[in-house]
Amino acid sequence: MTRYTTACLPAVVMTAKATLIALGATSLLSQAAMGQAFRSDVLGASILHETKIEASNVDVVHVLAGIGAIRADLQLGLLFLQEDMTRPEGSHFLHPRHEGWPRIKDTFIAAGGADIEPLLVALEGATDKEAVLAAYQAVEKELAKGRSALQPTSADVLLALHEMVTDAEAAIDPSGITAVADYQNAWSIIMVARGELDFLARDPAIAKIAAEQAMAFDDLIISLPDPHQSAPVAVDPALFKALLTRIEELNEAA
Repeated sequence: MTRYTTACLPAVVMTAKATLIALGATSLLSQAAMGQAFRSDVLGASILHETKIEASNVDVVHVLAGIGAIRADLQLGLLFLQEDMTRPEGSHFLHPRHEGWPRIKDTFIAAGGADIEPLLVALEGATDKEAVLAAYQAVEKELAKGRSALQPTSADVLLALHEMVTDAEAAIDPSGITAVADYQNAWSIIMVARGELDFLARDPAIAKIAAEQAMAFDDLIISLPDPHQSAPVAVDPALFKALLTRIEELNEAA
């Protein structure tokens, strides 16, 4: 099977992916030190642990996956704002407060993170692009601080990515025709998870498995329809299952 890097992805997919990355970068540029801490805490901690893919704490893994899901919704919301993407039910900014945040709130706060619900309310109520970006940055800042407080290992992050892919797979209709909002959610979760692997690859203790998982993600991404959709999306659920199986194989072999 041919392996692809993100540089080989179709232009239409790469446009949306590049926008997600650029939006994430823009939101963190004004808080570069926080962004660096967000990444280096994960990578630095991992060097102190064995390469074996084993959770330091299952609650940490669950919260990391929840943070990823929230970030997927936030970045989709910005993508819609920037590119006029279609979403019949409204903005993805409405999701985190009712779905992603409740599932991680208690553990996130117990670990030292802030209650971000007021920030999510402010984001939902923002009325122009400048206000949206400011509210988005505030949420991202607190997510980064809370994630740092969790002190996750690289193994925790890898296991969280598995949970995220499981959630993405669950959003895809087994019939092969998936509702627009569900497909967009799954697409964004995959993109956010894929981005994590680029940072994990900098950790020598886990670089090989991170690179192999990244190739598996790219094999899926190359086959995915663009998220700019206005009607139910034809997508093969077996693609997501194949990625999940490959991640499990790599984790077990580590």
